[in-house]
Amino acid sequence: MPADGRALAPYTYDQMRIVVNHVTRMSSPRICVAGINPETFEHVRPTTPQTDPITRTLLREEGGPFGMGAIVDLGEVVPEPSPPETEDHLFRTADARHVEDMAGDDFLELLNEVSAPDLASAFGSALERVGWKYAVEVGCGERSLAVVRPNKRLILAVDDKFGKLQLQFNDLDRPTYLPVTDVRFYEEDQATIETSVVEDVARRLRRGVDAFLMLGLARAYQATNDDRERHWLQLNGLCLTDNPVGDTP
Repeated sequence: MPADGRALAPYTYDQMRIVVNHVTRMSSPRICVAGINPETFEHVRPTTPQTDPITRTLLREEGGPFGMGAIVDLGEVVPEPSPPETEDHLFRTADARHVEDMAGDDFLELLNEVSAPDLASAFGSALERVGWKYAVEVGCGERSLAVVRPNKRLILAVDDKFGKLQLQFNDLDRPTYLPVTDVRFYEEDQATIETSVVEDVARRLRRGVDAFLMLGLARAYQATNDDRERHWLQLNGLCLTDNPVGDTP
């Protein structure tokens, strides 16, 4: 039972392990993590009540269990799906245990197994183009997490106008700009961009290193100049094949 005394849910508990492939910054010190259930090849997003937040202390670099490519035993989980966040499972942070780090080649094989070739295949018809970005209407969609292996050039850069880190790639021959929320591109305050990391990854992408995109729909919010709340698509993790696991992309 959570610290606030509230029962998890009136469901049968499941023991679950995941292979972490989404490690996302939020307002410091909070983060969001997600991974692939190696038994079902489905994405799982561990969630908690407000009294048990998921924070930086749970990152591998901070001595916690979660990191890119880490196999984590979540303990008992309870599914709490709510479209498009059908992957949500309630758990207790105190129960999460690092099992081992998956070997790089095995991690790439897993990502390849679950990956889609494009956004439409990954998220279905609920994903709609909104200007230069993509979003899903509130309450719509079958999933909020996916892996895409693009076959076109990727450009990682800081936007000159707004100072935000974003990834540009062409999906269906049109440029798309994804905000990058992979926590590994930011300093401990989760706001300051790690310029040296960005430059290194950008150089490797220009050199032609292949990559997997860990994509997610953010919790619904109203973007600037938009007329309503939507779930906006973002890049939760960037995995280059020359360094697929670990605390540095």
